[in-house]
Amino acid sequence: MYQSQCMTSEKTHYSGTMNGTIFVVAGGGGCHLSSYTTAIPKWSIYRDYDFGFVKLTAFNHSSLLFEYKKSSDSKVYDSFTIDRDYRDVLRCVHDSCFPTTLAT
Repeated sequence: MYQSQCMTSEKTHYSGTMNGTIFVVAGGGGCHLSSYTTAIPKWSIYRDYDFGFVKLTAFNHSSLLFEYKKSSDSKVYDSFTIDRDYRDVLRCVHDSCFPTTLAT
């Protein structure tokens, strides 16, 4: 979703410069109080009664993998990657970027 619009062209991978913060909202609801209505709203892409969680894997400074897994079987049901040159975020060039580790 971007500015209340569903973006369908890049569902699994994004690479490039971003001029803003990426927000990911994911999860499997809570207690089932009632069934879904038969009418499906335009903004609803997928419906599921199962519980789930997101596993986030950072491969390095530039690459993130998001995986949505169901709690019932831990299989991956949705995933996407984001690749970005971390220097773009830090506003530095290759020679002037300080080394970054988990300890810093």
